[in-house]
Amino acid sequence: MNTFTEFVKNEWNSFSKNTKIALAVLFALVFFFVVFAIQILFWGLGYTDMSNTFAMGLWIIGDLGFVALGGGAFFTGFLLYIFRVEKLQPLINSTVLLGFMCYLFTFILLVFDIGQPLRAWFGYTYPNWGPHLMPQSMLTEVVWCLTLYFCVLCVELIPIPLKHRVLDKIPVLHYIGHYLHRLMWIMAAVGTFLSFFHQGSLGGGMWDVLYGKPGWWRAHHQFFFLAIVGATAGGTCFMIMVPKIAERIIKKEVAPKESFWTLARISGVMFTFYFLFRVYDVYTMAVRYVPMADRRFIDLLGGYYGLWVLALELILSLVPIAILNMKKLREQENLLFGAAICGVSAIVFSKIGVVLNGFSIPNFPWREFAAYNPTIQEWGIMLGSIATMILIYSGFAAYLPLFPHLHKAEHHE
Repeated sequence: MNTFTEFVKNEWNSFSKNTKIALAVLFALVFFFVVFAIQILFWGLGYTDMSNTFAMGLWIIGDLGFVALGGGAFFTGFLLYIFRVEKLQPLINSTVLLGFMCYLFTFILLVFDIGQPLRAWFGYTYPNWGPHLMPQSMLTEVVWCLTLYFCVLCVELIPIPLKHRVLDKIPVLHYIGHYLHRLMWIMAAVGTFLSFFHQGSLGGGMWDVLYGKPGWWRAHHQFFFLAIVGATAGGTCFMIMVPKIAERIIKKEVAPKESFWTLARISGVMFTFYFLFRVYDVYTMAVRYVPMADRRFIDLLGGYYGLWVLALELILSLVPIAILNMKKLREQENLLFGAAICGVSAIVFSKIGVVLNGFSIPNFPWREFAAYNPTIQEWGIMLGSIATMILIYSGFAAYLPLFPHLHKAEHHE
């Protein structure tokens, strides 16, 4: 115990003043997360601004955002292990960790969002049996796919700590890590299969079947496939953005530039598909689906979260298209970083539009748009989740071989 205490003291003293301030803020957010989590779990959702009108709020935006951005993990793994894009190898550890954390905190936020966590198992066992015992609940498929893919991410994550120089010297752990690594192509294939369904179902399918809500309903699961394309586009930008932030903090190259450029080029192509698909989605909503409810699409973009959210999403989507598809531009450090931030922000704003604007639209045209203002408890749990993710990622980057390229460079020095 004394050895551990001394280790913590020495580590803390080795940090710069700015690092200590940043860590103090992060731990404070984690503390408030714990306090508000206890409050919500024991005293219920009355401390939130959710209601019968806004059945979901800030936390479901976090869930949709985490799952979409974490989708970069399955897509990057698919490209590396199935299509053999070897230049992505230096980024795969970071990618797996980011995916793991995104899905972990998706489950954590869902625990608060469902209101009665003791009934969380209902999602697995009550699929709304229909005719001929066919399950009709899309959420059942989402819950099962999320859980199974999270298990896949756990398996993919295990080799990272096992590659630590201390653990790697233990023969049993060395062989476990070695053989798990050889199974990664199977994990990538299974993860892609599972992610394809829950990315589409959670991000789009569970919304576009609600024909009573003109802001959501589309035919032929159009929104389902749009959500999948959005996850591959925004997720790859997220897998670029976070390591780039790490580079700026530690002032060292964490992966070869070619790795970032390769993933950036793929992200640029996917954002092109996403933008065109999104414009088509807006067009079909305006001329076909919304008029079927005897409404005008422009009228659905009123309220607090309508037109400006959609416009900002489309504008932000254009930035990675313009930069990441051009070799000269994506190879400039600041432009690459800025494009990745804009790509991530575009997907986040798309989820804000889905949830906030979708719930705020009145079911009848003569009623007013609803409003939703998250309480301090909702913000505390959301920001505390992000702070915890930052601390976990920082711990992996500092003490485990998260970036093999960085550790090789330090070894040669």
